[in-house]
Order: sequence, then C-alpha cells, then structure tokens
Amino acid sequence: MSLWSKGGVTAVVLGATGIVASGASAHNDAKYWQQLTGLLKPVEMPSMTDHRAYMLPGGLVLALHFDDMDLSKAQNLNWIAVGFPGKFCKADQARLESEYGKGFTHFHSMKNDTHGGEKGEEGVWFVHTAVREFEAPWGNVKPGVDQNFMPTEAPDC
Repeated sequence: MSLWSKGGVTAVVLGATGIVASGASAHNDAKYWQQLTGLLKPVEMPSMTDHRAYMLPGGLVLALHFDDMDLSKAQNLNWIAVGFPGKFCKADQARLESEYGKGFTHFHSMKNDTHGGEKGEEGVWFVHTAVREFEAPWGNVKPGVDQNFMPTEAPDC
C-alpha cells in the first residue's frame, strides 16, 4: 500500500490490487486496512493468487477474490469470501449451512492447498458473495451469495 498526498488531495493504492481511492476517505480507508491486516495472519497459497486472504485468530478466513490470478493486473473485486474451519464431509457442509445459510459450496484443504480433499480432511468451507455482476466460467454471476461457486462435492463420512 502506498499513500500519496499533494495540495490537500490524498490517494492510496492498496497493495498490488491496483485499487485506488482519493480524498479524505482514501486516507481513512488506508488506515482501516492497515488496522485490519495488522491483526490478521495472511493466507498465501499458490492456488489462491487471485485472493487477498487473512486468517482470524479463531481460524475463520476472510478473503477478497479478484478478477485476475496476477493481482497487479486485477481490475475488479469479484467476491468476498468467508471460510469456516471444517471437515471435507457432507455432514459438516450441512452443519455449516444449517447454522449460517446456504452457499458453502467450496472446500479448500489449507494443508495441501487443494480444492476438495481426502474424506474427512480438515480445511475450510467457503461461501463466496459476489459484489458485482460479471461472467464466470459457470455463467453469469449477480451480486449476492454465489450458489454455483466452484462446487467441491463432499463425501459421506
């Protein structure tokens, strides 16, 4: 992140995402971003290079999912994702959906950096909420919970 100020105008660029904001709100946004990311542990995995992801102390993962695997070329934020610790089992997916609502379509093994995993493997169930309308490999995505986001069919455990 870099902060630039001249003649009472402030602009901020957040990391390699290319997100630029200006004015007093940019200064506040930069401050809030620093406060947030200063607390959280970054999650950096080769399969998630199009994410800015952070793990909270309790194991939840917060992720910003952009439109390019190379964040320096990203132009848009596509989804905000929240990952809940769990096991790669249908019963665990159903438990999360009964507690927090539908949309936990994607399991990620944090240990092996894979989509899906071995039966009963520990990892994270993600729900992805689209922030804009755009075209994804599985079709048109509209703002809201993306029920079709890269489903990983869980086994019976």
